[in-house]
Amino acid sequence: MNLMEDAFAKHFAHWKIVLPEENIKNRQGGYIQHGGWLIQYCFGKDETDLEYLDYYAAHGMTDDSHMRIYEDGKQESLPTITSMYLISDDPVKAKQLKDKYEEHNRQVVGLLNEKGFDKFTINMFLHAGMDKETKKMN
Repeated sequence: MNLMEDAFAKHFAHWKIVLPEENIKNRQGGYIQHGGWLIQYCFGKDETDLEYLDYYAAHGMTDDSHMRIYEDGKQESLPTITSMYLISDDPVKAKQLKDKYEEHNRQVVGLLNEKGFDKFTINMFLHAGMDKETKKMN
């Protein structure tokens, strides 16, 4: 377990952010709001029974990160909500590019929700088009 904790702590060392001991001990997910960060995390096991820690970190001053840290120290980047997309002067192409961007972000939101990551910053909310979904429901 130390390799997962250490990798997480190293990534957020500047902000002195570490996982709560009780959550580590009980393999209980949760979230941390500190230093401008919103970090949601959970524990799991892959198909080979290797333990991992997943976290999604959002901060207004940088791009989001979504990582999986395995108990053996291996790290894997996972999909994030994208904040920018390509544009085009061609209206048809422009719509295709925007649709692709929004679909990607909706898929990432679905993945996050499956993990129980249900807290969103305003930027995550807007980039995922969730403001449009809210308008549709009203």
